Amino acid sequence: FGLAACIFIVWDCDISNFFSYNVVQNSFRPIWEWYCLSHLHHWAAFCGMIFAINLPIASYQLRKLESLHILTNIMAKGLIFMTLGAVVMVWTAGPLQMSRSAYNISHPYFGIIPVLAFTYLRNICGAMREHHVGIFSSLGKYSLEIYLLHHHAFTDSGCILFIPGYPRCNFALVSMLLLFAARVLHRRSIILRHMLLPENEERKCIQHASSIVVGLAILYTLARALSLANMVSVGTISTITIVCGILIFQTVVDMTWAEYRDTGLKLAHRSALSDPALSFNLDMDESSAAKISPPLIGTLVFVIAWCVWTFFSNALQPCGATANNGHWVPVNPCLARGKLHRQFHAANYIGPSECSESNNNLEWSWPENRQHTHCRYRYRNDIEVQQKLHGKKVVLIGDSSVRSLFQSLCRFMGDHNAGGFEDTTPSHSDAIKTYGSTTFEYKWAPLSVDIVTKLKVLKNSGFVASMKRRPDLVIAGGGAWDKLHLSVTDEDPQSQRDTVTKLAKSLSEVNSPVVWFTPPTINTRALNSDEKRIQMSEESIGDMRQMYEELGVTSSVSFVLDGPSFTRERVSESFDGVHYPPSTMDAGAQIIFNALDWLMAASNSAQVDLYLPKPGSLGIPYLGLMMICIALIGLFFFDGYLGVSYLAQFFANDTVSPGELYEAAFTPIFKRLKISQNGERVQGISSYYGADKHEMTELLGRSTASLSRSIRRR
Repeated sequence: FGLAACIFIVWDCDISNFFSYNVVQNSFRPIWEWYCLSHLHHWAAFCGMIFAINLPIASYQLRKLESLHILTNIMAKGLIFMTLGAVVMVWTAGPLQMSRSAYNISHPYFGIIPVLAFTYLRNICGAMREHHVGIFSSLGKYSLEIYLLHHHAFTDSGCILFIPGYPRCNFALVSMLLLFAARVLHRRSIILRHMLLPENEERKCIQHASSIVVGLAILYTLARALSLANMVSVGTISTITIVCGILIFQTVVDMTWAEYRDTGLKLAHRSALSDPALSFNLDMDESSAAKISPPLIGTLVFVIAWCVWTFFSNALQPCGATANNGHWVPVNPCLARGKLHRQFHAANYIGPSECSESNNNLEWSWPENRQHTHCRYRYRNDIEVQQKLHGKKVVLIGDSSVRSLFQSLCRFMGDHNAGGFEDTTPSHSDAIKTYGSTTFEYKWAPLSVDIVTKLKVLKNSGFVASMKRRPDLVIAGGGAWDKLHLSVTDEDPQSQRDTVTKLAKSLSEVNSPVVWFTPPTINTRALNSDEKRIQMSEESIGDMRQMYEELGVTSSVSFVLDGPSFTRERVSESFDGVHYPPSTMDAGAQIIFNALDWLMAASNSAQVDLYLPKPGSLGIPYLGLMMICIALIGLFFFDGYLGVSYLAQFFANDTVSPGELYEAAFTPIFKRLKISQNGERVQGISSYYGADKHEMTELLGRSTASLSRSIRRR
């Protein structure tokens, strides 16, 4: 009952207001995911425990009914099953028809209904109980471990990726690895359980459990201290993990070594008794080297793995150097998702109803290259972009090309009219767009000197005094109009170089990540005047890009968005020689969205999802109280089917009542465990060795037969 009350308080009552909610927001996305998934099943484990406790009674009742007259047996079982079936029909017509979000909220309270009905039908007669699917029986042993591990293998952002472009093969591989990991975790859990919580020794169990709680509290305190001291890093965590792992291993060995040795002697003795001709002398290596070698070997393996990972990581090109290395490819968006990814690294974002054989578009894509596979370049859809930029402020400073990029960012936030015919925003003026908690601010700065002036505003004292938010990302760009307006006299080039030098210094002093947008490819033939065709030709702008690089502009920023990389192949679409259609500028936005993975890596941990309510808001208190009442019925009336089994009394006598079957059902179990009827354990050697010999030999790491071979004849 205490466990049920705890479940009710934690999941069915909104207790988030009693805690520091800001702590949750710092890692809101994973916290929400864990809360949501645990909420879906928060009563399942408890109901399973109730059924497991009453399983001997439920099994005995079925066998008791089958010993009665066949008509009584059929009528009694039929009434129970029809009652469960009627409840399933109500569940089908009610909660199952709800929307996805509403069903997820109600599932913890009603999901047990079809499970109980299926369980009863599955075991309703002896013929069905004699057959089972072996793979389900094997998987059932690891169901808890699979449930815990699948949160890491399959998240809301997708499956762990090992085979890009082959989603089904990747899913099969991840599933196999998940089953293997669950099996290993299950076996290790059994070994640790027997070591730390030995059978029939309550004093040791309490002592070890207390040590575990104290150890967890120490580790938690250490983690909080590192976080507050801003010392969380891969090196710090690795060092602490190794040191604490060795200490924990040594503590476990000191607490369990004597029992390990005595258990080995007992098992070897029992094995030798099967052949009286054998006499034995079991050798046990109790030296310090034998006890300390496992953690040392583990540390060595960890260090080697870290060195190999570091070597291959350094061999890969940094993502910033390859993010612009894409190209335009003709893509049919109706292709299968895997084929789109394998051939073009593209995403199918056109719905099936819009697909036709004529849907062939140019789409920006990154080629397959082992040197930047770790960067995971791909198309980022609107939802991903909105989640990535939630709570962020992005400032864009520059000429009309930067304004086009500003409009492209707005389109990915859901403002599809940005940059279109219905957009009434003045071309040569500042603009601010706010989408929820995301803010885009564009500052018109056609010349490099204007950009320097705008950058000074970001760091002067007036900016702080006005309590404005500092930007989380700054995107600046220009150079094309400098070539047109500042290259008339011989003195202008030197003055321009001085201005660009100041620009590089100003960019390096910005405290936020900075992206520099180099001028896109110029369509010289499309320029609308002879002056522009002379001063702003692609050759002249190329010299300008080279000067900006030589004077340190590109080396002063966090990332360079190379304009020619995504406009060179579509230069003919530039209607005025400078500007490009929205679909082309969207490719530049996609490059920036992929670059955000490392540009905002530190700040992404504080990301809060746009559409997620706070943890604690999914619980329904009155349904939680209903589950407590049902749990009490199952516990105090000894019925795994939560009271439905009592309906059998309508056709049979009271001897089939679960409450009357308790003693008869549990007597064989008490005898096997050497427990008297009053709950006291009989002194002597526990029969545990005969019941679970396989699990105990796992503790020793070898079978009983291998122990027999390790003894020596006198």
